[in-house]
Amino acid sequence: METKETSVGAFIYKIENNEILFLLIYSRRNKEWGFPKGHIEPNETELETAKREIKEETGITDLNFVKDFCCCDTYKIKGTLSTTKNRIIDKNVIYYLASTKEDFKGSVDDEIEKGVWLKFNQATEYLKYDNQKKLLEQAYIYIKEE
Repeated sequence: METKETSVGAFIYKIENNEILFLLIYSRRNKEWGFPKGHIEPNETELETAKREIKEETGITDLNFVKDFCCCDTYKIKGTLSTTKNRIIDKNVIYYLASTKEDFKGSVDDEIEKGVWLKFNQATEYLKYDNQKKLLEQAYIYIKEE
């Protein structure tokens, strides 16, 4: 019996007027702001999953992934896969960091209601969970030090 799920996504950012802006997306299902991510499909690498999920949830395909940045978030959640449905499991989310010059275009399946580009301090106000805020701060510091 499965006791965990893994999703992969990314913190997507762009630079406008010397400001770092992060893309946050609003999930219709969870009614929460977060980052594009999703489950790994069979025979898919983590990076392939991130690219596919970003395209499906935002329409963005022009991504430049930062080679040295990767972080993980782990928390308890009610499972969503057929093998974990309705059980409390460990959810692992792997986040990469990617820059783009594209704008949010919308999701292909209406899972995502909207997207917004925000400065770091604004983005942390939209996020509900402290662990998301801390991981975004790691990404922000990494970008500023590059």
